[in-house]
Amino acid sequence: MIAYVASPYGFAESTRPFYEEHLLPTVRRRVEVIDPWTVELPTGGEPRDRWLALGDVHLASIAERADLVVACLDQEPPDNGTVVEVAWAAAHGKPVIAYRNDLRQGGEEGLRYNLMIGAAVRRSGGLEVGSLAELDAALARFAAP
Repeated sequence: MIAYVASPYGFAESTRPFYEEHLLPTVRRRVEVIDPWTVELPTGGEPRDRWLALGDVHLASIAERADLVVACLDQEPPDNGTVVEVAWAAAHGKPVIAYRNDLRQGGEEGLRYNLMIGAAVRRSGGLEVGSLAELDAALARFAAP
């Protein structure tokens, strides 16, 4: 089983250690990982075109290679690129495990984040989790034969 790990954690020095030392090892214990932060920016052409091409590579990885998506939705509001990856996965029938360990409530009353994100996660057949231990248990469930 292959999981695409969608997150904003590669953007900042403050979040990369959590991503590399805690999140990725948790996911790798159960499944193979597509790590979008290791994909090189395409070369040649205008910067805008290279960024668009990279986005295409990431979405193709979800649609064509991943069996599921682990989406990290910390921050308020959650990173818009990660939210797009959640919606894209759901639209392509890929279950989404939505990880949010952020203490802030981010959506309508009683919801961890915007109701539409939750709807996409549920419609994908995925789960919402709030800790690395819950993420590990969810991955074990999806990876079980």
